[in-house]
Amino acid sequence: TAIVWYSPDQQPSALQCSLSGKMGVCRDVPKYPVIYEEPGFKQVVKNFRAGEYQTMAVCTLLSLPYGYFAGTARLPQMRVPSMIMSGIIGIHGGFFLAYQQSGGRLMGRIANDAEVNELMK
Repeated sequence: TAIVWYSPDQQPSALQCSLSGKMGVCRDVPKYPVIYEEPGFKQVVKNFRAGEYQTMAVCTLLSLPYGYFAGTARLPQMRVPSMIMSGIIGIHGGFFLAYQQSGGRLMGRIANDAEVNELMK
């Protein structure tokens, strides 16, 4: 794995970014060193930090009581099914937030000092 360091005269233009890959459209130049220009699913998930797992847990735990009390509003027998569904939505939301943070670090969009230092060893 190589880190891509862009010098000011070598930075890709927004047009090059939008035509270059499958991952999405980048409209600006990365502010931090790029570790992977187009990280795959496994690379992004493998790069999760403890904070990302904490984000998933917090989203899930906050959604459970919300679902429970939302189910209580009209039909008391819907408490548990509503809580379970809300928990499923919460864990997916937490995963998407964690995935966005991890992928952003790998693509150089978010500060990635720990990843760069690990690769420099």
